Amino acid sequence: MSSATKGRRFEHEIRELFRQAGFSVIRGAGSKGEMLQQKVDLVATKATNVSRFKVLLTVVGVQCKAKKA
Repeated sequence: MSSATKGRRFEHEIRELFRQAGFSVIRGAGSKGEMLQQKVDLVATKATNVSRFKVLLTVVGVQCKAKKA
């Protein structure tokens, strides 16, 4: 299995964990671009209503690495 395949598989696993926790997730395939002015593989966001007039927005940038084995 190639390093690219391992990396993609790992990114998909992490993306699914964030989705199960209620986050919306965007994957920057191949780390080709910059998101949030940083090199990240996944950006996860979640908006939570704190009260009628307040919303808590959580943004997480994740860089995934898979080792050659």
